[in-house]
Amino acid sequence: MTPRLSRRRFVAVASALTAGLAGCAGGDATPTATPTASATATPARTDPASVPDDASCAVCNMVPANFPDYNAQLTVEGDGRVFFCSSGCLGAYYVDPGHFEPSHEGATFAGLWVHDHGTKELIDATAAWFVRETNADRVDDPMQRNPLPFADRADAEAYVAEYDDLTDADLLQLADFDMELATFYRGRFFDTSGN
Repeated sequence: MTPRLSRRRFVAVASALTAGLAGCAGGDATPTATPTASATATPARTDPASVPDDASCAVCNMVPANFPDYNAQLTVEGDGRVFFCSSGCLGAYYVDPGHFEPSHEGATFAGLWVHDHGTKELIDATAAWFVRETNADRVDDPMQRNPLPFADRADAEAYVAEYDDLTDADLLQLADFDMELATFYRGRFFDTSGN
């Protein structure tokens, strides 16, 4: 499987090539200095941000700041940042971003972050491994049922090995998320019947 070129890596490579070409053309190979960011500067769309106390989850309307070990976020190129209480809500939004508010149908996501289930550190969701956890009694997290993110595949495999009802088929990456998985975790938020 060929690894995908992330936006961050693409920007870094493009910047290096631009600087190198400028040097070959007789220009200054030193990139132009950027102004120093202040403490109140807005994080780049490719970096996670602190979750505002008044933010609501775009899927379930819970308060993500109340779940510092589980909340998640994503950025949309040119159009803001969206916060979630958990990886399950982020997954539902990722699969069908036009279904929720704010709607970002057809948008390009610049960055996606979740908290590692073991370390609780914020990690890149596009590089994470997820366990399709189906037993809400095993995890004390928001919404009672979420795919469990891990920064390393080995940690996800170790979690799966702890339980007889989980197998390697329950190891996923974000690209594997589909409507079946989204509705398993957040089906009631896709129900349009009015019930």
